[in-house]
Order: sequence, then structure tokens, then C-alpha cells
Amino acid sequence: MTSRPPAAPDLRALYQPIVDLRSGRVVAAEGLIRGARGSTSVSPAELFAEAGREGPAAVLRLDEACLRCVIGSASALGADATLFVNVEPATLAVLSRRTVAELAARLPPGVQVVVEVTERGLLSQPAQLLAGVQRVRELGWRIAVDDVGAEPSALALMPFLRPDVIKLDLALVRARPTLNVAAIVNAVNAAAQRSGALVLAEGIETAEHLRRALSLGATLGQGWHFAHPGPLAQHRGSALRLPPAPEPPPVAVSPFELISRSVPAQPTTPALLAPLTRQVERQAMLLDDMSVVLACFQHVRFVTPSTLRRYESLGMTTALTVIFAPGVRPEPVPGVLGTALHESDPLAQEWVVTVVSPHFAAALAARDVSASAGAGQDDPVVGPGTATQPAGAHPGGQPRRMEYVLTYDRDQVVAAATLLMAKVQARTPTSRRPGPRTAQGPVPAPGAPVHAGRHPGGDSPAEARTEAPGGATVLHGVPKAELPALLTRAISTASNGIVIADARAHDMPLVYVNAAFEQMTGYTQEEVLGRNCRLLQGPATDPTLTRVIGSRLIAGRDAHVTLLNYRRDGTTFWNEITISPVSDAHGHVTHFIGNQVDVSDRVDREERTTYLAYHDPLTGLPNRANVLETLDRELRRSARSGAGVAVVFIDLDRFKEINDAFGHAVGDQTLIEAAHRLGSVVRSGDMLARLSGDEFLLVLTDLPAGRSDSVRRVVEHLHAALHPAVEIAGSSLTLTAGIGFAFSPDDGTDAAALIDIADARMYQAKRAT
Repeated sequence: MTSRPPAAPDLRALYQPIVDLRSGRVVAAEGLIRGARGSTSVSPAELFAEAGREGPAAVLRLDEACLRCVIGSASALGADATLFVNVEPATLAVLSRRTVAELAARLPPGVQVVVEVTERGLLSQPAQLLAGVQRVRELGWRIAVDDVGAEPSALALMPFLRPDVIKLDLALVRARPTLNVAAIVNAVNAAAQRSGALVLAEGIETAEHLRRALSLGATLGQGWHFAHPGPLAQHRGSALRLPPAPEPPPVAVSPFELISRSVPAQPTTPALLAPLTRQVERQAMLLDDMSVVLACFQHVRFVTPSTLRRYESLGMTTALTVIFAPGVRPEPVPGVLGTALHESDPLAQEWVVTVVSPHFAAALAARDVSASAGAGQDDPVVGPGTATQPAGAHPGGQPRRMEYVLTYDRDQVVAAATLLMAKVQARTPTSRRPGPRTAQGPVPAPGAPVHAGRHPGGDSPAEARTEAPGGATVLHGVPKAELPALLTRAISTASNGIVIADARAHDMPLVYVNAAFEQMTGYTQEEVLGRNCRLLQGPATDPTLTRVIGSRLIAGRDAHVTLLNYRRDGTTFWNEITISPVSDAHGHVTHFIGNQVDVSDRVDREERTTYLAYHDPLTGLPNRANVLETLDRELRRSARSGAGVAVVFIDLDRFKEINDAFGHAVGDQTLIEAAHRLGSVVRSGDMLARLSGDEFLLVLTDLPAGRSDSVRRVVEHLHAALHPAVEIAGSSLTLTAGIGFAFSPDDGTDAAALIDIADARMYQAKRAT
């Protein structure tokens, strides 16, 4: 039997004054909701918890009902009054212009509305949230970000939301000063100084809270120190002067187009561009969980396993990391969102990485010269962080001509990142951030200082207490006196490699390693104690990631990376490392504990799977899927640039006879040799692929329009390359092939049609010989 949802509550609005902290004058009021069922009061938290159990639609209905109640009860407000209203991010994301206009019409003329966006779910659907913010701004309403400091997401999205008011979470006013609190306050002050936003501290109940709010940079405040929530009449006061409303974001098609308006594009090649991109990624890794990283790739196949490992590390240390690419999964690796682009999307033609944090901003965008100059250049086929890819050079062996823009101008970076953010797909309920989040996490709840290893209630996790029938207290788990010995035995026998380093000593030497570490690395405890863990590094270890680890540890922060490490015997293995700081009772970092897992099999499997998805396992050439995608892309570029594209169909003669006479092993060697010979005369930048069996397809790009004579010369070179005898298994074989081609745009612009034409002409050539 299904239980019925609770009856709809009666809602009533109360209003709490917001005061100027220096003058003490009331300058605004915040609308609050109280609920009741009959004579029983129901708190807002209970109301939203009940709605949450029913589903998102129920939460939306409740939130909109609360908004209508607060605005509908505010008819007594006078001109120049300011009303703060609370809205869940999910509600603001779907609130229509019609509904917002209807709500605005209920207010007296001249009333200024500030919409408080709560921190809950800020990152669940950022694109829709930003669109909702723009809708309410169009009515002249203002934006406040609520509960800043409770979650990193509020600070991370602040550059995109561009709030008029920043509301500090009450825990900041009440918690003892820590490095985490200082980091939040610094970020808030930086944002306020840049935009002129007002800083409001809530939860002020005592004179000490007031002094702390002023020291945090707040100019507005609210709380029981000034007044309890009550009827609206008592909250009329002076007008609140808000900063000028921010200008709408600039309109642009893509980050490159936007940045290049003021930053001259520089010529480059993929080989030169890759280190620039990696440097921007490295700077992002040195930041904290108030940061947003958005990167655009031209196709999912360029999101290589090594790239995913780097972005997984970014996802562990940032508030939001998103990969954009045609064909990308919603969560390509844990902690990273994926947003699939249509191949015709202008973003899919660019190589982009943007980083936005409270104190740092960078954007790099690049594109093929042909995309802007119409030169018919081949596709860059690379993305952020990919060092080299096929087609990395211009025909004739010259490096591909590309152009890029790089800016550290904050306004430009945020504008470019906003273009990407507007396309971020909603986070699914299963998408969650993995691993520890200790660097800049939420500050302790008010009145409940968090002690190391303890819940706010005071019991250790190993000693949770419950009350049995009759009032007796039952102790669950391990007695406190036995816990240290148990933890030591557990760590020593853990299947993962566990190490502990002394953060107070020079060079952070290892002071403990367990048996699994010894087995994984081949080092004994005696050989490694007193040494830094970098002894596992070698020539092929990524220095960018090791520098990031060192910088984060010096800052007392956690790190999560996958590194190529070296065993004692010199063999390599992929090591997934998670390092966490351990603090003493005063909050000082004394040690680091590292958890290490050999993930070599997983990495090898990922790299092999990625390779086979786009390559023929026998010849190593691109496969059918790869060449068809390339052909489609080149035809679209050709339509813009006017350059010609040719499709050359190659079918080996008498290959079945070779298989029948000598066996499949010789047949395979024949195919490998044929692929090598054909590839030796193909220009860098064109693509030779194996379709199936003895069939190959060659795509030629950047050809003079209307002139197919250059393709005929390529066909001649292909025949000549195959002609010399092949010595295989003691036999001398002569290879020949039927070759036909189609030329675009003369023979059409459809990929499938061009292949059919080239295939038909190939058979005509066979019959003619």
C-alpha cells in the first residue's frame, strides 16, 4: 500500500530586516516562509525535505508557491524599498519569463527585488541557471548568491552569476578563524572589489558576531542581533544602493572569435600549441576547489587516456571540470562532466581550454587557419592537451598552419568561459565528485566545531552510541583504547600501497610504508624510509604532474594523480596516487598519507581500446569509422573554403589467390606490406585507411578546386609504390591494385556518394587492365 504525500501546508511570509552595519539603519527586508498544518508548525527545511521525497516537480511547485507568497504579502512595501527573495537554482533555471513578469506585476511600483540563489545544486544545471539569471535581470531584478562559504560551488560560479550581493554563510561569522575561512574571505573580497558587489553577513546574533562580520568585509547584515523575523511593517527604512547592474555578456559564436576581437591571433602548429595548453592545465591544477575548468575537443577520439588521467586529477581539485566534444560521454571519468557537441557546432572546430578561479583566469583558443582564412587547410584534429596527432602537418611536410589566442584578461576569460558554460549539460543524479575534498571544504556548522576524527556529537566514528530499550546505552564498534592498534594492523595488511610522510621534516621523508607498497614497488621498508617518495619517478614520469603534487603538498592540500612510476628493477607501472594531509589538534599539517594503486592493466586496456576504436589492428592504419568521420569533416570544410577533396578507392588484385595459395598468415603480411608501401607516398595531412579485407581508402585534402590532375598523379605514385616484388615466406609476389577516385565538388559533396563513385571507377580501371 502506497502512503499518501502529506497534505499541502499553509504558507505565510515573515520578513527579516537587513541593516547597514555601519549606520545600523534598515535598508532592506528578506522574505522568509513559515509553514503549518492546522496548529502544527512545519519548518522550511521539513517542507523542502517532504517535497524532495516526492520528486523534483514537487520541489519546483513548493518553491514557486513560496515565492508567490513572499511577493504577494509584500504589498505594504513603499517606493524605493528592497525585497530579498529566496529561489532554488533548479527553480530559477526553469522559471519562465511569463511567470517572472507576473510576479513582478504584484509588487508596488519602485520596489527593488534581489533574488537570492541558494548554494544547493548550483552546479547541477549551470547552463539553465545562467539563462534563468538573465531572465530575471531583464526585468531589472538583481542577484544575490546565498550561503557563500558553505560549498565551493558558490564561489566557483560567482564570476558567471556576477551577483550584486554576496551573502556570507552564517558559519563564517561564527566559526573560529582557519586557513579555509581565510581562503573564502579572500575570494569574496576579490569578487566584491572587482564588481562592486555588496557583502552581507547573515546569522549575526551577538556583538562578537557583528565585529567578526565587519572584519570579514561585510557592509550589510541580518540576524537576531538586530531583529527577529516578523510582519513587514516594521522593516521600512532607507533605500539600499546597489552597484550598477552588470552589462549583458558579449554575443559571440565561439571563444576564438570572442577573444580575437581584442587579442591578435598568433601563428602556431599543434606541436607548439600542446605545451601552451598543458601549461594552462598545470596552472589549473595548482588552484583550489573554487575553480572551473572548461575544455573543448574536436572529437571524443582526441580525448585520449592520458588526457583523461589529467582531467580526472583536475576534476578532483576543482568545483567543476567539463569536457566538450562530439561523442563524449556524460561522465568520461569520475568527477568530470561531459557535454556532447554536434559536429556542426562552431565549438567543435576549436581547441579551447579556459580556467576561472577567484584569483586566476586564463583562456586559450585555437583553430585551423582554413577555418578563418578559407585556405582549405586540413583539420587540426587535436584538442586541449594532445601533443601530436595524425595529420599534424601541412601537405608537403610543412607544419600545419594554425592560429591561437591566449589571454589572462579576466573579463575576456569569463566571457569566453560563459560561452562554454551555456552549453553544459545538466549533471545527472549519479554524477558525483570522487575522493576527499579537504582543501577548501565547507566550514564547520554553527555551534559544532569539528574535531579531528569526530562527529559533531562528540563520539568517535568507531564508537557510535545508540539507546537500547529501557534506556541502556549500547556501544557499537571498537573501543577507543583498541582503535590505534586496529588501525595500524589494518593499514599494514591493506591491499593498496600505503605510505606516510613527515610534513614537518626537510624534503618530507617517508616514515612508514606497508607491505603492499613493498610488493608493488620492489623496495623494502629499510630502503625507502627517510627518503622522499620521488624515488619512484623516472625519465618518463610526467614532470608537470610531479610539480603539481609538490606545489599542492607545500600548500597543505590533497592531490590525486595517475603517474608512470618505476619499480626497483627499473620496470614501469601506472600508479594511481591519492595524497591527503593529516593535521594535529591545532589544524597544522604534520603528515601526509598516500594511497597507491597499481592501475597498469586498466591504463593499458583504456589505451588499447581507444586505439582500436579508430585504427585497424593489423596494419595500424585508421579504420573505416575514422576515415568516414574525417571525410565528412573535410567536406564541410571544403564547402567553406572552396578547396577540393578527393576520395581514392584502392582494391588489391588477386588477394584471395594469395590467401588460398599461401595461407592467411602470408595474406596478413601482404596487407601489412601493402599498407606500408601505399602510406610511403601519401602526403602528411592526408589520410590512408583500411576499409576491410583488401580495400583501402585515401582522402586527399587542400586540393586546387576544379583540377583533378593532381589526383591522377597521386594514383600513379600509388601504382608505382606497389609494383616492386614482395618477398614473403620465401616467395616473390607482385602486387597490383585497381584504383579509382572521385573529386569534390565536381562529383558531389556527399561522402557516401563520393565513395560509391570512386568504387565504381575502381572496377572500371580493373576491367580496363
